[in-house]
Amino acid sequence: MEFTGNNYARNDWRKMLGTRKGTIIVAGICAALAAAILIVALNHYRESVGSGNDQETVLVASGLIQKGTAGDAVAGEQLFQTKSVAAKQVSTGAIADTAQLHGRVAVADIYPGQQLTAAEFTTSSGLTSQLAPAQRAMTVALDPSHGMIGQLQTGDHVDVYADLESSASHTGGDVRLLVANAQVLKAGTGASGLGGGNSQNQQSSVTLNVSAAEAGGLAYAADNGKIWLVLRPANASTSPVNTITAQTLLSGGIPVNSGGSR
Repeated sequence: MEFTGNNYARNDWRKMLGTRKGTIIVAGICAALAAAILIVALNHYRESVGSGNDQETVLVASGLIQKGTAGDAVAGEQLFQTKSVAAKQVSTGAIADTAQLHGRVAVADIYPGQQLTAAEFTTSSGLTSQLAPAQRAMTVALDPSHGMIGQLQTGDHVDVYADLESSASHTGGDVRLLVANAQVLKAGTGASGLGGGNSQNQQSSVTLNVSAAEAGGLAYAADNGKIWLVLRPANASTSPVNTITAQTLLSGGIPVNSGGSR
């Protein structure tokens, strides 16, 4: 009868297990393997528990953020607070930097204490993403000189003055500052003729970012008087004059300096 190598090995194991010494050796080997497996499992468990307890910083809503609120408004008005939470409690897509909110709007109401996540904001190419809750986008029609058409650019800032003409005498009244430091959301790019070849009879639309309180006054002035847009430098250091009348001009109440700031 022919025996292979496997047959000899099997017989050796049987002989070993048939003795007390052999049984003890096999039991020791099994115990060592079980201990090694247990150690590895414990190490993996400690690592998972340790990583779950690591702290991460996220943005959490400090109050109700309504659907449609611009991400820039959330960041600018600080409608959030930073909070450190355990890594295992961080929501998927949690936002940790306000830069991730730029140009986005909330797609649903976000409640106080709720983590801000990427899924709760969507990219918006409209004007809404540029407005804070108390701001409004308003378009006014202006002729090229009053609206600085062709010179203003989107993103510029202007002061808006108005002159309400007397309906009886058709004479100009006081020139008043309606809006200071209004952002140009969309500059006029061309003019459409309202008749004749006079450029002053041509109109172009300029969209401004104004407050909710200023919108009504600007609408009234646009329909019942004249409006001027005055370009502001980026580093404007002086406040615009609120009211200009014939009396203040004639009395020299408004200083003029053609060579620099006032």
